[in-house]
Amino acid sequence: MQEILGMTFLGKSMEQWLLALAYIVGGFVVGILVSWISRNLLRRAFARTKARIDDILLAAISKPAVAIIVFLGIRMGLDVLTLEPGVAPWINKGLAILIAGTVAWALVKLFDGIVEEYLVPYVAKTESEIDDQLLPILRKAVKITVWMAAVIFSIKEAGYDIGAILAGLGIGGVAIALAAKDTLSNFFGSIAIFVDKPFMINDRVKVAGFDGTVVDIGVRTSRLKTMDNRIVTLPNALLASGAIENVSSEPSTKVSTVLELDRAMGHDGVERAIAALRDIAGSLEGLDEGTVVALTGFGDSSFKVTFIVFVRKGMDYFSTLNGLNLEILKRFAEGGIDFAVPTRLLRDERDKAVL
Repeated sequence: MQEILGMTFLGKSMEQWLLALAYIVGGFVVGILVSWISRNLLRRAFARTKARIDDILLAAISKPAVAIIVFLGIRMGLDVLTLEPGVAPWINKGLAILIAGTVAWALVKLFDGIVEEYLVPYVAKTESEIDDQLLPILRKAVKITVWMAAVIFSIKEAGYDIGAILAGLGIGGVAIALAAKDTLSNFFGSIAIFVDKPFMINDRVKVAGFDGTVVDIGVRTSRLKTMDNRIVTLPNALLASGAIENVSSEPSTKVSTVLELDRAMGHDGVERAIAALRDIAGSLEGLDEGTVVALTGFGDSSFKVTFIVFVRKGMDYFSTLNGLNLEILKRFAEGGIDFAVPTRLLRDERDKAVL
């Protein structure tokens, strides 16, 4: 037995090779054992608790922990072999990079679990839809930050001057920033929209000459559905720096109409019309207080009556307006109130003017 252990292979004794193999295999065995314990024992124990954070933590670190144990077993096995001075540092650096990547993997899984368990249900309960779009951006930003930290650690562990690399990236970043100025301005415009909240999804706004409903707020652009049922895409930089009229923020929508009544009805007819309009505004569902009805002018053959009402917020604007106009037609017909008919100039066969 001693003779076998004393044999050498590639400059290492068989005892060293067997011990290194034992560490490596032991790492895999311990990793499998930890995986079994986490799946069968810890998971069942944590399932009995009311808190969900322990289940999230277990799901996040179980597989990465197994990977790290295996890497450590390989590291200990290679240390036993006392590799050449030029080879050992590279192996150690490679294993350190693998461990850094595994830790980043565990952190990302832990963050995802917390977001899915706590943030996603909370955002779903809020009335605002902006946070529904902000959450995916936040998730990506955190993941990118974690992986960038792992990459920076790996570069440093590999022996490169991270300061010089970052300085080079800084110079390149300036050039990229100049080339992507519009993209960056739109990105910061989206942040301004999320923070200031000048409008929300489904709000009707008037901006840059467009009147429509906000259907999407993105990282670079936002989209409106205009009154013509067309989609308009606007850069967020324009929305963040321009004037925005949020129509949906008003408590009610003003509707102003000028009705021209037949002069032949005289004073009594105008009074009957004004009384009917006030009665309609007071009885029709969907209208707020503040109705204005007044004789405001005289036409060539008409009395001009201004009728102003306010459609309550949340009501169907066009349905309310349709019901209002139909009720006016009905009540005017019942009360014998006539609209003015424009005077037309006709000519007979003898070219004589006839009214």
